[in-house]
Order: sequence, then structure tokens, then C-alpha cells
Amino acid sequence: MQSIRQEKPLNVRAKEWVSEQRYPIVFGSWVASMAIALGIVGRSPYLSAQQKLVQARVYAQGLTLAVLVASFALESNDLRAGKGRWETIKVLDPDDPEHKRLVDKKIHHEAYAGEDQWMGEWQRKRRVFEAQSNMLDAQERKMKERGHKTRDTNGSASQGDEAKNKGQKDDAKAS
Repeated sequence: MQSIRQEKPLNVRAKEWVSEQRYPIVFGSWVASMAIALGIVGRSPYLSAQQKLVQARVYAQGLTLAVLVASFALESNDLRAGKGRWETIKVLDPDDPEHKRLVDKKIHHEAYAGEDQWMGEWQRKRRVFEAQSNMLDAQERKMKERGHKTRDTNGSASQGDEAKNKGQKDDAKAS
């Protein structure tokens, strides 16, 4: 693997390295720009220490924003090329009993193990919410079938229930 990488030209290896290390590069550029800006602004005798720190932070943020924009450009190029964190690969079609057909499948590459654990948690919470919502809807349908009063989303009684209640009030007045 190392020998294959060594055979590539230096500019291709540099692009690959930058693409793989884009977020550490963003952080490193912020640290470096903060240090350089503090060195430059620190020479001014007319600014207080607090003003120097604020000025250095503003300069560092400007450079970091430019590096982030470049990183997003790399990410969009990877996305168009089908590389990066999400990649489209060909796999055997699981629905094909003869296993002769290939289908596209998107796979995700984690930078480190467990990077996307939060995604599973979010999906689990969404499924729980949908199950609870379906259960409440089923309970409300059962109550309507039994003739119980139900509430709309705004808290008022539904139309069918109002008509039923009016009929019950008329019966009570007649007695």
C-alpha cells in the first residue's frame, strides 16, 4: 500500500493528504493565524491588551473562515466525484436469486469508530415518537367509535361530538 502511494506524483499525494486531513488543517490554521495576528497586533502601542486580543481574534476568524470555505469546496468536489465520507459502490442485488445483477449502494466511511453513533440514537428517538403518535391516534379512533368526546388539536370538541352533545341537551330539556 505504501509503495503504491509513493508511485503517485507529489501533487496528487498532497491533494489526497489535504482532503483526508481537512478538519485538523482548519483547526491548525486558526491556531497559527491567532499566534501570527497576536504577534502583529501586539506591536501596536496604541491598543490595550484586551483590544489586541480582540483584534487578533477577528483576524484569525477571517482567515479561518476562508480556510473553511476552501474545505467546503473540497467536500463538494468529493461529493460530485462520489468520494469522501459517502461513497457509491456496486453490490450484488439481494433480491436477485441468481446473484447476477449489481445495484448501487451508498456506504459511509467513519473517520473513527463510533463517529456516527448519534445518528442511531436520533433514529431510535424518531421511531419511538412515531410509535407513540400512532398509539395516541389509535386510542382516539377507539374513543370516537365508542361515542366518547374527543379533542381536536386546538382543544375544542370535534363537530360530531358537538352535535351529539346538543341532542343530549335537547333530551334533557324535554324531560
